[in-house]
Amino acid sequence: MAIPLDRCLPARSWAGYRMRVGMVNAGARWMKGILHMARWVGGVATATVVAAAVGGGCGADADDERCADGLCVCEFGASCNLDCEAPPCNVTCDGNNPDCRGACANGECICGTGSSCDFRCDAPPCHVTCEGDNPDCEGTCANGQCTCAVGSSCDFDCGAPPCHVTCEGDNPDCEGTCANGTCACGPRSSCEFTCESGPCHTTCDEGSTCVVHCANGNAGTQDCDITACAIGDVVVCPGGRATTCGAPCPD
Repeated sequence: MAIPLDRCLPARSWAGYRMRVGMVNAGARWMKGILHMARWVGGVATATVVAAAVGGGCGADADDERCADGLCVCEFGASCNLDCEAPPCNVTCDGNNPDCRGACANGECICGTGSSCDFRCDAPPCHVTCEGDNPDCEGTCANGQCTCAVGSSCDFDCGAPPCHVTCEGDNPDCEGTCANGTCACGPRSSCEFTCESGPCHTTCDEGSTCVVHCANGNAGTQDCDITACAIGDVVVCPGGRATTCGAPCPD
């Protein structure tokens, strides 16, 4: 029976190459200086990966995998909790992952198609990409870009400016925080953005509704504005706390 594994590969020895492990038998085996040991804990397969001779590497316990100077990969369909021991750390959830969590540091977190993900940023820059049809994709950008691909529902925070958010289209619920950056709401989407620190510029595409919260009460100025509203006129809400396109002012 094929067992999905959470895997960490040291970047300095494998240069981002992902080793595909389809089946693990009882016991352990060596491969190019890396020891892979798989075990079942609470009905979930986990993997321990120990670097040998090459330096750096990852350590794991029952529900937590650590990456050092490398890449963590959550196998297709698996549930994972991937932590970062020392930057740079990159996390990839391959797809259809019911619960994939991880920490980026000076790297990128990728939520594969159909996955539910929750990423944090331990050290900037951090970039988050939700690849498509993600029912729930959350993450923190810092000095980076957050992207919510077509058909996904996303919620992005900003750890440190600048932060840019892109909702590519057909997003039923796309939320994000911009800071000294841009927020883009693609076609046929419902978007809600917060401008943490200006300038923040928002575009709202065809068939979409947008609400932009302006933390400093400066809606409609260059610090917090909607520069393009395909559905109609831009509205600046009373008190300057928000500006909207095709949507009512928030309470």
